[in-house]
Amino acid sequence: MKTRLSLTLLFFFSLSTFHFPLSAQNDVPSESVLVRGSYRPVIETSEKIFFPTEMSDTAAVKPHSFIYSITPMRLHALYEPARIRAARIKGEPATRLYNNYLRLGIGNYWSPLLDLYLSSTRDPLKTYGIRINHRSSWGSISSDDPVENYGKNHFGLTGITLFGKYIVKDILQLASDLNYEHDHNLLYGFTDNTLLTTLGMNRDNVELSDIRAKYNLLSWNFGLRNMELDANKLGYSLNLHLSDLWASWYRNEFNLNLSGDIHYGFNLGNQYKGVAYLHAEWDGYIQSFDADGDMPLGYVMATPLNYTEKHNLNIVKVNPYADFMLNGLHFHVGFTAGWDAYTEPGEGTIFRFFPDVVVSKHLFDDALVLSLGATGGIDANNLNTIRQVNPYIAPLADYRATRHYDFTGHARWTLSKKLEINAEVSYGLLQDDLTFMLDPNYSLGNVFQTLYLDDNRLTVGGDIAFVNDEMLTLRVGGHYYSYANIEYDIPALMPDAVLYRPDWDLLAAMDLNYEDKWLFHLEGDLLGKTLADNGDELPMRYGINAEVEYRHNRALSFFLKMDNLAFQRYFYWANYPSQRGLFILGLTYTIPHK
Repeated sequence: MKTRLSLTLLFFFSLSTFHFPLSAQNDVPSESVLVRGSYRPVIETSEKIFFPTEMSDTAAVKPHSFIYSITPMRLHALYEPARIRAARIKGEPATRLYNNYLRLGIGNYWSPLLDLYLSSTRDPLKTYGIRINHRSSWGSISSDDPVENYGKNHFGLTGITLFGKYIVKDILQLASDLNYEHDHNLLYGFTDNTLLTTLGMNRDNVELSDIRAKYNLLSWNFGLRNMELDANKLGYSLNLHLSDLWASWYRNEFNLNLSGDIHYGFNLGNQYKGVAYLHAEWDGYIQSFDADGDMPLGYVMATPLNYTEKHNLNIVKVNPYADFMLNGLHFHVGFTAGWDAYTEPGEGTIFRFFPDVVVSKHLFDDALVLSLGATGGIDANNLNTIRQVNPYIAPLADYRATRHYDFTGHARWTLSKKLEINAEVSYGLLQDDLTFMLDPNYSLGNVFQTLYLDDNRLTVGGDIAFVNDEMLTLRVGGHYYSYANIEYDIPALMPDAVLYRPDWDLLAAMDLNYEDKWLFHLEGDLLGKTLADNGDELPMRYGINAEVEYRHNRALSFFLKMDNLAFQRYFYWANYPSQRGLFILGLTYTIPHK
């Protein structure tokens, strides 16, 4: 209660500090751009206020990335289009601003959608605004056959964000945001037949509160930084993140993350420049579980729970590095020292050194870019991140940090202004890599527990993109994954594959803009077979998704979004089938402002 009161008080402080949305836990960017030549005033490219519809299926409540380059909702290509060249200033009058955005939609399975964005107008010193979003589904996966009937599969996500930014004397930037998120989903992964044979119950006797997982997250971010990157001058930044997550079945997680860096520009002779950085971060968690015997339906422990668990878990990282150009090569050279007092609470601290080195070379007037890197780090698997990857996690979970060493090679070949090829190969050494298995303490087979393993992972992938101005974009890409030296933390579990990981994926996508009036998007994806912990192979997932938007004018447009047009009942997790087809019809509206 004290934690939530403190965060409420911080709400009023954040409103007095204007900010644009920022992630307080992001590391300092690992690359910099060094520019030489005469000064020319230019207008940099900027993003339009646009938030496309995102459809959520029932096998994964929200689109969160999970280890490989696939999100649980759909596949996405890794391609990022090259930056459009900056335009010279010609003294045009200021353009009309769109500082608001409303997107409304409704779909089958009673799936409403709301996205509202409001911000301040043009101001060189301050920015502030609010974003509200809601997405949910109130349908069911039903069948006349009790072996196929899964009943209601409701889920929902509602969020609100206040943000602001203020620049002091063109040198110091202050930024803050306050966020609240409510998320709920049902642990619906059991059929009528399973319910009857296991617990002797009919579905009408099941209370939704017994299988509904609810999460409430309140977070506050504050950051300050000076904007000094000139040679022989010192710069700095400081970021503070506070969050409190309270969830069903008496779970709570408080997180305090404090990070910052100092940087100093320096000269390398008379021709080259560089920047030296020192980044430090402390990531601390207080996780608690207070049980009184109330657990999800199907819990089969002989003795009811009646105890309290509380852990203090911490990760500390120090990362000195430097970015500089030398003889046509761009060097990023440093290391990371990490203290992991998170993985084995009460059993000491794990200390590791990780490389942080990337060397890249631009050839043929930047047509070909080659890079090699050796990096690594420590990533916390906390309650907030785990429940977003797998929303069907058990109340009692094992939280650890993943330590990884990554060796990568990347090539980007721009054949023309319209055609680009990307290729990448990486080899990772992972300790306490995260995956999942069904929790044997739940008789319905609908709740997962965390599972950790050590493994080596080889990833080979790439994509090809064709861009014809702003009219047509084609993308084709994929990845192949291979695992070796797999060692699970449960000795009896010895599969020759990593659970719930595909061995390959493919994506093809097309975007068409017809006279800036009709917008079309079409994509198809394939996901290779994955191994579930019950010994079954989840079948290959294939899908077709499409979206059509008609822009009536600059303020009003209409859209139709269609996911899983193959109507496949696919599985991402054992016993959790997806909805067959998802459709949302809606409109977007903005009010121009002078």
